[in-house]
Amino acid sequence: MNSLPMHLLDKILFRLDLKSLVMMQCTSRSIKSHILDDPSFEIGYSSRARLINLRFIYTFSKGAHFVFYQPFGSQCESMSHVKTFASIPGVRSYILGSCSGHLLLYTSGLYVVNPLTKRFRLLDHSGSMLLATIFNGPNNKANNTEDRAMCVGFALDQSRATTIKRFKIICILETHTTYAFEISDGNSWRFSETIITTTNSKSELTKRMKPVYFEGTLHWLRNDGSIIAFNIETEQARLIPSVFHPEPEMKLLFTLDDKINRLTLISGTKNTISVHTLMGDTSKWVLARQIENVLITDSELEYWNVVAYDGKHMVVRDKEKDSSTGVAHVYNMEDNRWGAWWPTACQAKYNLDVFRFTPFFSFFEHTELVEDSTNEHLARIMRLIDTTKRTNPVFRLMALGYDK
Repeated sequence: MNSLPMHLLDKILFRLDLKSLVMMQCTSRSIKSHILDDPSFEIGYSSRARLINLRFIYTFSKGAHFVFYQPFGSQCESMSHVKTFASIPGVRSYILGSCSGHLLLYTSGLYVVNPLTKRFRLLDHSGSMLLATIFNGPNNKANNTEDRAMCVGFALDQSRATTIKRFKIICILETHTTYAFEISDGNSWRFSETIITTTNSKSELTKRMKPVYFEGTLHWLRNDGSIIAFNIETEQARLIPSVFHPEPEMKLLFTLDDKINRLTLISGTKNTISVHTLMGDTSKWVLARQIENVLITDSELEYWNVVAYDGKHMVVRDKEKDSSTGVAHVYNMEDNRWGAWWPTACQAKYNLDVFRFTPFFSFFEHTELVEDSTNEHLARIMRLIDTTKRTNPVFRLMALGYDK
């Protein structure tokens, strides 16, 4: 297999599940090096995994004693019976970010975790003006998290040609028409030299709208459809002067279309759900598709919203007034039909923070292997997202080998 051209080798490896991929590393040093150290392989494998397997992790925006996980199969058929949750008694958990198989969590402390490798790193957030304000309230409870957590961005540096990755946490600080940025690489907090002043555009960041990480840059949506973009490598920021004026009561979702690699804005009304893509050459939102919103019937809904989109699937959550739980519906963009669904088991009055999650076995420096005895809360969350239960000993050996 070592004699195969690299593009043919990748075609074979991209078709393997994570269990088989780990086993392949034992067949050849060159294959192991390609899988673990080549950033292009990680990007390619992760992109294919995102398109084939739809996985979500979510909890209440205001924090909760539960974290929910919803995986789907390759056909994205109804799999409501596989939805699982982790109970975390006595501690409120918050999901602040998801990137390349890693999660940024707050649960009695700020953590970066990889559920696949079972490794975590505890971070000092006291040097962050934003995070210290949010999470250092009475009894360490969050203050106004729903409105302010969308200012937190989390990203991995995928350009580094090694399986030991680096990450950055970017907090955007908004004051009238001025935007500043505080940065952490896990060791300390500092301010970026870049400050953006938008005197000609007084729009604010869209509340409860998470940033989108795309091509090494974090993107925050503003109410007028424009975007604040921050490059994590150069640490330079810019304003993308795109324009979109939402109608009253319109539901919005800012996301990434994995199929075409474009920033995407979903807008929904009771009649139609529209998909808009950002054209890079013109910085304009262009209507790409409209879907009839058949979910909104004559029955009274207490709540509905578009919660996820990846180019192949769109997820809409709703709850009827007489129902005890909400329901999430999945629309297949290729087959043009509503198919999979699952009960969300979340009350409508609470907003959800829903994140795409694609497992991958990269590592950070200075991490620890989670054990039930040392951190029961993190251990419960990691068991929740254990997609390779029968290969845990293999991943454990890998993790021990990277005990930096």
